[in-house]
Amino acid sequence: MKKIFFFTFLSTAFLAACSSDDQDEPKQEPRLITVEVTENPLLDANGTPKQLPTRTAAATTSESLSAFFMNYTGDNKYSFEKTGGSWNTIDWPVQDNSKIDFYAYNAGNFLWNSGNPYLSFTMDASAFNQTDLLVATHKDISYNDVKGKVSLVFDHACAAVKFNIYKTAGVGEKSVTVKSVMLSGVSDQGDYYYNEDTKWQSLSGSASYTLTTGDITLTTSKQVLPCGYLFLIPQSKEGLTLTVNYTVNGGTETSHTFNLTGVWEAGKEYIVNISMGTSIIN
Repeated sequence: MKKIFFFTFLSTAFLAACSSDDQDEPKQEPRLITVEVTENPLLDANGTPKQLPTRTAAATTSESLSAFFMNYTGDNKYSFEKTGGSWNTIDWPVQDNSKIDFYAYNAGNFLWNSGNPYLSFTMDASAFNQTDLLVATHKDISYNDVKGKVSLVFDHACAAVKFNIYKTAGVGEKSVTVKSVMLSGVSDQGDYYYNEDTKWQSLSGSASYTLTTGDITLTTSKQVLPCGYLFLIPQSKEGLTLTVNYTVNGGTETSHTFNLTGVWEAGKEYIVNISMGTSIIN
């Protein structure tokens, strides 16, 4: 009986050792950032949501957005691109469950500024290459809070401005040909602060933009200028001018300057109608 007992004991120990050696180490799930992208739509001058077409005329929407950047701090910058309808994933920046903030944008230069981040933004020098600046934040979240999903609701940080031109009925049969239209005095540089009530600060510059590509023969119907929409840093229109160079019945080229008034606000669409009437065309 003793010999049998001894054999059984050795067999049990051997099986236990095999079981311990074959056991898999538990795998740690990757901690990834996944992004969910939506937007607050542009509003018209009356505050009604306005969905604009893409750049042939102009605005970037959450559907047409194909790439953007996101920062956790000044040094932690991530690039996101959409492929086949899906955004890429990135490693979550911290290993613990501490609360962090994310700041997203599709253009501009991000500066951390000791935890008061802002974008330094300069408008393109060409009216035909304007960038629709989108910005978003998702703040005070941990990995466990959101299971790695960062939800970004983008806002339109610029004003979208479209220009129409026409002649009034009083001009009659006179042939009016517009040679060029120029917008002047635009502040084309500024800083967008994510965490401040006054978002746009330190506006500077006095840029001019040619809004046409060739001659335009006017009718009494409004024609959209070839530049489509400009995406302008929100600003007062005081001091801004529109200069129209034109001919009447093929005569000498002359010009007329319109002074603008009012304010262009962020996230709104504006339509500027340039009326060439009898007070201009004799």
